[in-house]
Amino acid sequence: MDKINATYTLPERFDYDNLFKTVLRRYFWEALKIFLPALYEAADKTVAPEFLEQELQKVTFSLGEGANSTDLLVRIGLKNGSGELILCHLEVQGEGGGDLALRMYRYKEMIHLLYHTEPIGIAVLTAPRPRKEKPFYSWEKFGVTVGYGYINADITGMKDDALLADDSRVGLVLYAAKYAYLSGNNEGEKFRYLRSISNLWAERGWDKDDKRIILLAVEYLFRLKDEDYAKRMVEHMETLAKSEEEKEAYVSIFERVYTARGKEEGRVEGRVEGLVDVARRMLGKGYSVGEVAECTVLPRAEIEAISSSLQHGSRL
Repeated sequence: MDKINATYTLPERFDYDNLFKTVLRRYFWEALKIFLPALYEAADKTVAPEFLEQELQKVTFSLGEGANSTDLLVRIGLKNGSGELILCHLEVQGEGGGDLALRMYRYKEMIHLLYHTEPIGIAVLTAPRPRKEKPFYSWEKFGVTVGYGYINADITGMKDDALLADDSRVGLVLYAAKYAYLSGNNEGEKFRYLRSISNLWAERGWDKDDKRIILLAVEYLFRLKDEDYAKRMVEHMETLAKSEEEKEAYVSIFERVYTARGKEEGRVEGRVEGLVDVARRMLGKGYSVGEVAECTVLPRAEIEAISSSLQHGSRL
């Protein structure tokens, strides 16, 4: 194995919390239409939403918590000239930590202190919370009561038609999240759902960046572990590719995840060499280093080394 393959490690790009945050930010209006259609209709969508990252970090720091990378604080304008603050919390699979209602209430209180306005809270859940946990915050003592309700968007209870309407990119990710949860640990069911969803994905007329981001999110939600099903999924993606460029850009997403996962679990490492070949072909066809990094997740420095070798006519 050459030097590039020998130094291959799983890079930091596998931060899937930030991937889902990217999905919410990039397609925010689509998400709002699904989670809170009344607010979507009232919003002035000619003005881009303002994402208040630093302000949200102040809130979590003040509460003695680390910033949740999937939390968003967003300011939008309304058609009537006013505005709204939206606190959006996303839990990607699993039950999350702590009492969600209490966390939402504490965030709300700190945001109110900063902005002197109440934020509209939306909790997006890709798996149900514990049964005993209330979907709202309430406190009562000696006749004094405090309460806070927010939107509980439990994906598993949403109708398929609502998620798949309007060719929504967020909707397809949420649809995948729903059936990834419902398929449980059944690898056969996961494979069948993933194949069906990939067919829907292929039919959409999205650009290559949209397709790559959505495919990354969908693959992560299902996380096939069975070696045979993983290989069959790669083969299925090859049948969906309409060109060699698409095959290199999209099929490699499954190949590289399978390779990295197999490396971690002591399985076959040979596909890493294939990723380097994919990187060479993509660079040769004019793809940028950044695009190749997104599709193969080889470390950027190694892709730059491959690019340099191609420019000088050598082969690493």
